[in-house]
This record gives sequence, C-alpha cells and structure tokens, in this order.
Amino acid sequence: MDHVPSPAEALAEIERTQQRAYATQRLSLWYLPSVIALVTIAAIAVELDGAAQIVLTVADVAGLGALTATLAARMRVKWRPGTWTVGAGVWMALWLLSICAVWGVVPVVVGSFADSALWQKAIAGVVTAIYAAATTRWVENQVLAHSAGKVVR
Repeated sequence: MDHVPSPAEALAEIERTQQRAYATQRLSLWYLPSVIALVTIAAIAVELDGAAQIVLTVADVAGLGALTATLAARMRVKWRPGTWTVGAGVWMALWLLSICAVWGVVPVVVGSFADSALWQKAIAGVVTAIYAAATTRWVENQVLAHSAGKVVR
C-alpha cells in the first residue's frame, strides 16, 4: 500500500528541497571582490584625466556588464522577495554596511601614511575585496539560516 502524503507533509518536503537547493547555490567567491575591484577602478578613473579616464571607465562598464551577465547565467534558484525574512534581510544589510564601513575607514587610515588619493583608493579596494571574500560564506550561512526555507508561492 502506498502512503499518500498529507498536504502538510508535501509542503514540508517542498520546503526541505528548496532549502537544500538554496544551500547548494553559493555566490562565487570571486564575484563580490571583482565588483569591488571594478568600483575601485571607477573611483581611480575619477582621479585621472583624458584618455586614461575614458579607457578605464569603458573597461569598467564592460566588466560590470560581464559580471552581471555571468551571475544571471549561473543562478538556477531565484531568490524572490517572499523568501526573505526580516532576520535574513537584517543579516544581509549588516554585512553590506560592514563592507561600506571597511571601504570608508581604510582610506582614512591609509591617508595618514600616504597623501596620494590613488593609493588610498587602491588599498581600500584591495582590503575591502579581501574582507568581502573572507566573509561571504559566513554571511550566506546566516542568511540561509534566517530565511526559514520559506516556499515561494
């Protein structure tokens, strides 16, 4: 005799399947540092003039477009607004704020050693990219743990 699952059991199985799918889909560790590197290049381009500024800006826009296309092509499970709980959103917001804080504090610290705005921006970009790469998996785990595996309806 086959066991016919109740609607609650079926929904629970769907939620477990979705939770496993989210857990296996991770943001590539190179993605956010690459975005930070491109934004850093854009910030450096602002300090330059002429052809160097134009070349860096065009390369930067092309790079951001390529990264966006790559991410879109790789995402199999789509996060929808309904999957985000307040807790998951808070963890993500705090992480993004911490990245901004690192990006804002490092140039001030570097500025006490070097007067060059280019060096301040370049070092801030490198440190921020390393910080983002080092914390990505931990934050993904926090967001996943606080998303409660909600099923998108």
